[in-house]
Amino acid sequence: IPLAGGLWPKPELLNANKGWSPLSKDEFAALQASLDKPVKINFVKKGVTDGYLVSDNDYYVWGVHMNAEEEKSFRQQRPELFDPKGGGDVPFEVATMGFVMFSSLCPHLNCKYHWDDGLKAFLCPCHLSQFSKVGVHLRNSQGQLIGPAPRGLDPVPFREQAGIAEVEWVKYAANTPSRM
Repeated sequence: IPLAGGLWPKPELLNANKGWSPLSKDEFAALQASLDKPVKINFVKKGVTDGYLVSDNDYYVWGVHMNAEEEKSFRQQRPELFDPKGGGDVPFEVATMGFVMFSSLCPHLNCKYHWDDGLKAFLCPCHLSQFSKVGVHLRNSQGQLIGPAPRGLDPVPFREQAGIAEVEWVKYAANTPSRM
């Protein structure tokens, strides 16, 4: 019986990839101070396979600080994130405390994109999709989308809990117009 009990996965391992990850004070200060470009925010989640700890995995999200006018513009540019009647498929408040957080995975094939200071846009190195600071899939001068991504960048939940800013990792469906 003790051997069988030892084989049963512990609840903390089963729940390791669920829940919120706190931002450090330095990360939140960098996010608050950045008005012109996004901030990369790192956190660690446990790598768990079949209920057993495999490793610590490094994840990151992109945080964008917006003033009131930028948030208003964001809501106009990305209505699909805010209107459930209009087909919105994000079940949480996207813009929180003047910030929005984006998953670090490109919605095309889940490559990790980065902020390009020269473009002043997000750029996916795999297939060259480009996204604005607020995650809009950009178009070229002929009006065609730049790169094959099927939608704009995907937001992740962000909140303040007991004086600490926290982000929750969400992995969305890839290569489909629908997020879920």
